[in-house]
Amino acid sequence: MNNQSLGENIRRIRKEKHYTIEIIAEKTGLTASFISQFERGLTDGSVATIKKIADALDLPVSALFSDNEVDPHIIEDVSIVRKDRRKKMPYPDGKLTDYMLTTGEGKLQVLLCEVEPGGCSGSQYNHAGDEECIIILEGQMEITVDTNTYILNIGDTINFPSHKPHAWRNIGKETLKVIWIITPTGF
Repeated sequence: MNNQSLGENIRRIRKEKHYTIEIIAEKTGLTASFISQFERGLTDGSVATIKKIADALDLPVSALFSDNEVDPHIIEDVSIVRKDRRKKMPYPDGKLTDYMLTTGEGKLQVLLCEVEPGGCSGSQYNHAGDEECIIILEGQMEITVDTNTYILNIGDTINFPSHKPHAWRNIGKETLKVIWIITPTGF
């Protein structure tokens, strides 16, 4: 999904909810000018920025990436997301792609995140929720939770409360691959 498609989805959802750009600006702390440019695909948004917009729209981030829906097989309370049917969420800067490994219907959200060298979340962000857990599969991540910064390598795991401000970046020279687990769903 490119900037324009993501922006168009945000504009469509905003209008469906009868929110003006000014309302979203007030709820996010972003300028109305920035939101207008983002909706038109003229500027990029960081993970933190996109999260603020999703929160202002009362939606999980994944709802903004609506061009390919998860096709889960659900039987009672068991769901399967096939590898070729994962919801793909490429962020506008081209350095981050999230893949939904769960349907988002339960109490657990699991993402496979691929981050190119130099890719990052932008400024610190936080959100409602209980806890997050990150498992490093490949590469090296620097993550700041509150005021503490940690370097994570292959095989390392970190968990923290979702309400604590956090920001991260790929500090390695190769693609960073992580499993990101969030409870409850909402990202």
